[in-house]
Amino acid sequence: MLESNKSRILDKFPFFIGGIFLIYLAVLDDSLFNFIINITPQSQFSVALATTIAAGLPMFFAVGFIKKTILRRWQTIYYYEKFLHREIYWILTVMLLTTISCIIVTQEGIHQFNLPVLAACVLFSVYLAIHSSKINKNNPHPKIF
Repeated sequence: MLESNKSRILDKFPFFIGGIFLIYLAVLDDSLFNFIINITPQSQFSVALATTIAAGLPMFFAVGFIKKTILRRWQTIYYYEKFLHREIYWILTVMLLTTISCIIVTQEGIHQFNLPVLAACVLFSVYLAIHSSKINKNNPHPKIF
């Protein structure tokens, strides 16, 4: 029984690392914020909107991944729990990571500070795609919404 519990924890470890990475994107990385500020006219509303999107969106997904790993028995909002168990959660996370990767490549350019972030976005997206395909093999009729 102890071996089964240990393997279950190690199976979810990439989600924990992905959650920590998404927290990094929400708190310390400013590429999404700069992209939104550069495409909108500068005003108090656009700064508030850019801050909300750039910090809130990655943090929304980070909480979900950390919830899946170490906070398994804690209950969150009912609809958030239902959202975490759907395939659309994986799809939206991959879309967010792909968007951030495209912003880094096209707007900011790849340099020594953006290269680790770009690599982490690509690797975590690939891991989520592989994990999602494993889920689809086990469940032939997944619920998207």
